Amino acid sequence: MKRIFTYVGLALLAIASTTDVSAQLSDRINNPSTFRTGTRPVAGNFAFYLGMDMDQISEIFSDEEDVDVKTAVPLINLRYYKTDDLVLRAGFTIWKKKRVLEGEIDTATASASNPFTLAGQGVGSYYEHTETEGYGLFHIGFEKHFKSSNMLDGYVGATLPFGYSTGKDITNKGSDFSDDYEKVTGKRFGFVYGYELYFGINTFVADLPLSIGAEMGIRGLGFTSNQYNYDVEGSSAGVSYSGSYSTNNIDDFEDAVAQTTADGLRFSSLKTKEFDTKGLLRFTIAYYFK
Repeated sequence: MKRIFTYVGLALLAIASTTDVSAQLSDRINNPSTFRTGTRPVAGNFAFYLGMDMDQISEIFSDEEDVDVKTAVPLINLRYYKTDDLVLRAGFTIWKKKRVLEGEIDTATASASNPFTLAGQGVGSYYEHTETEGYGLFHIGFEKHFKSSNMLDGYVGATLPFGYSTGKDITNKGSDFSDDYEKVTGKRFGFVYGYELYFGINTFVADLPLSIGAEMGIRGLGFTSNQYNYDVEGSSAGVSYSGSYSTNNIDDFEDAVAQTTADGLRFSSLKTKEFDTKGLLRFTIAYYFK
């Protein structure tokens, strides 16, 4: 219910921003204003824009000790006022993480008569594992602003997000006393695409250069491929072997049985794709300059 009230409130504010009200702002020029509500940007101005949606805010202020970088990175945009009421915007969201584990395995065992005795350094094999994930999403769009005489700056806009999602998974293991080994290399790469349609409001804080606001609308985002393709090579008892297979990387099927089955299978060929559509509610802050 609280979410419904939030949406309705934002909608009413946006509607109000497109109608004349009695309180007037200064003319749309970059001179100091006598009104505390602030001046407005005009043609030729730029703005750095930071936007955070509800998922990102929830992640940052969650009770968990570790913040998931995938969902916590905000949208960073550059706005350019081509005219007083037409704004072009371009921005990005990007992250990357890497995890590495490398070690020699102690194969010596504790004494049978005293199982709590520390084992010796009976190194007999090695194990290495590396995981890398990356994500980049770029945004190109525009805003159409209304009514320079309003207390609030209202606008409608559209954005086309596009980018990539990538990952690499390498496991290498073997014995120090033989030629036996196995190396498994998994890779994935997929294009990300979508759309955003929204309306927004801005309130300028005193005289420029700051404004705060919100955007609400609809967002669709798709992935062309979300699976790992693995290559395997190794040797056992002097016999070399190799092969390849694919595994599913989609982790949010509603059908729990289908999810478990897909996670446990190795496919000789596999195609995956995703597309999600959901509501958009984003809070914004912008810094203006010439």
